[in-house]
Amino acid sequence: MSKLIVIDSGNVMFKAIFAFRNTSAVPATYTYMRMILGYLKRIGTTMDDRVIIAQDFGSWRKKVDPTYKAQRKALREGQEDKDFWDEMFKEFNEFIPKIEPHLPWNFIKIFECEADDIASVCVRYYNNYDEKILVSSDKDWEMLCQVDKVKIFSTITKKYKIVDSPLKVLLEKIQGDKSDNLLEKPTTEEEYKTRKLIVNLLELPSYIEEPIKESLAKIIPKNVNWAKIPFRSLRIELEKLYKEI
Repeated sequence: MSKLIVIDSGNVMFKAIFAFRNTSAVPATYTYMRMILGYLKRIGTTMDDRVIIAQDFGSWRKKVDPTYKAQRKALREGQEDKDFWDEMFKEFNEFIPKIEPHLPWNFIKIFECEADDIASVCVRYYNNYDEKILVSSDKDWEMLCQVDKVKIFSTITKKYKIVDSPLKVLLEKIQGDKSDNLLEKPTTEEEYKTRKLIVNLLELPSYIEEPIKESLAKIIPKNVNWAKIPFRSLRIELEKLYKEI
């Protein structure tokens, strides 16, 4: 069965960085790659599958509603280890472009788009796969199970989630979400429309949707070169994964 697999890069990256902060002997980039490899092993991927690593690059939503995730920057700026986080982000920004050309995965990063947006377009853009698997622990992604053939693989439990009511996730999100700093319920029709616009992953503004589609349309087959992948143990595991299945 052919599979589309979309991985929430930020979700995995933050787990890797927190692990590094606790055990600095293991590079965060190694842990990041090791975790992605682990998810793909459990899912069971082959060279016939399409693996998309969806990355965050700002957010258009902050222009629509300035309160959206406004608390997160303040929290980062106020942390004593701000320099640590800046260094980690810099390390990943340099690491990913180096490894991408040599992997059978496609890293997608588009200005002012979140990984959520990329996942949304992917599951609606690609219709020739038997399964569409989203890899994340972000509850927002559950609403995408409303799309045919979509299921969620949790980065926490390492298992598929049972999503009974994808639309319930959307409706709850419209009412408010502390994690995104959406603290007040909409009280007018205009507020409701604005809130639905920024939280609804089943339908995106065309000025966000089209650049993502264009980026996906430009994906071409790559010449995989395992020898160029850093960390010898990962090279061995990657080759083993793709050759054995």
